[in-house]
Amino acid sequence: MSAPALVRRHAFWALDRARGGSLARSVADVEAQFAAPHTPAARAARRARLSRILHHAARTTRFHAAHDPAELASFPVVDKATYREHGAAMRSPGLPDRQLHRHRTSGSTGTPFEAVWDDVKARRNQADAIALARRAGYEVGMPLLYLRAWRGQYGGGALQRWARAVVPVEVLGLDEARARAVLAGIRRGGRPVALLGYGSALAELCRALDAGAPAVDDLVSAVVAVGEAPTEYLRAAVPRHFGRPLVARYSNTENGLIAQGDGSTAYRVNVASYVVEVLRRGSDEPAAPGETGRIVLTDLFNRAMPFIRYDTGDLGSFAVDENGAVDDAVLVTVAGRVLDVVTDTRGRPVNPMATPELESYADVRQFQLAQTGPGRYEVRLNARPDGGRDSRIREEFRGVLGRDADVRVVHVDGVPLLDSGKRRMIVNEWHAESRR
Repeated sequence: MSAPALVRRHAFWALDRARGGSLARSVADVEAQFAAPHTPAARAARRARLSRILHHAARTTRFHAAHDPAELASFPVVDKATYREHGAAMRSPGLPDRQLHRHRTSGSTGTPFEAVWDDVKARRNQADAIALARRAGYEVGMPLLYLRAWRGQYGGGALQRWARAVVPVEVLGLDEARARAVLAGIRRGGRPVALLGYGSALAELCRALDAGAPAVDDLVSAVVAVGEAPTEYLRAAVPRHFGRPLVARYSNTENGLIAQGDGSTAYRVNVASYVVEVLRRGSDEPAAPGETGRIVLTDLFNRAMPFIRYDTGDLGSFAVDENGAVDDAVLVTVAGRVLDVVTDTRGRPVNPMATPELESYADVRQFQLAQTGPGRYEVRLNARPDGGRDSRIREEFRGVLGRDADVRVVHVDGVPLLDSGKRRMIVNEWHAESRR
């Protein structure tokens, strides 16, 4: 770690010690539970936290007042629409505004939503971030290149970003030339940095390195993908170009850091801060062992706006051991937004992880699969027309969607980014049309 980074690190923890060391204790708690989630002590701590937040919600919010705080399953499953409909009834009154933190998101579906955190939740989120960043190879004080859409609440002030050693990298308009410039900046700096950003933005850096950009593997201590499911290309390219495995995070704006995968496709649940359930699609019953279902979480720390059995809108499945027992501390898949799941020609949901990624086609810069109707699909390619290649791609998708699938290949100048700066690889425009 460089001298400036060490100064920032020591100053950060010295300030925490002067304030009583609560952040360091929280970080240690997250690290311990993440490393050993099934010990009796870890389970007892989670039960106590769950009991406290359920009693708090039942005691302080009108919406949860009728539910039994002794039993999580007695609380209803809720989503963003529930919070919008019931508003103040789902908030705990009495906390002064100076202790509240507002987090606004439109999400991948364009649905506006504002979550409110209290100081306790905000501090816990900071502890979560520090603890799991350490697992990835990052330490407080180290320069962090953050590749995302820098606007609104995410921008912050320049002084705040300097204190946190955050270097903002705008992903809007990120192409090979700009990716080369980012890599050149790392090379010029000559000091270890960490990379955190959308998977598609990290892939742009890897493609620039594929094309001959100067190597920076000796200067990158961690590579963490957020916001988008990593592709197989990215999982293979990061170790090749940066000399370390790709770390993938599963998080959202309204809750924080839910799970993290350290070099594998599975995600370890942040059990120190959340209880995660996987429920069946179409009912609120637990999914069968190994079944993909809706990811529903309970936030153990947000008192201002309790998130009790909150349907995140994502799909996933728990790990299952050799005896068929479910491990609720490991998500073996996080399959993506419910509304982004396409169905095959027989109406069965297709796991996004099973769809072709087209990374073997060097001339395909970006692509997107869109379902436009029952059995009808478009594969949108940012590439020059090539009849032979397009025919092969069409057949690859038919192998997953059904031999009778109507698959069209459409050439586009680029796959547009969402307002958040993320890029959807799979969209279901047919279901979107049916909701209008």
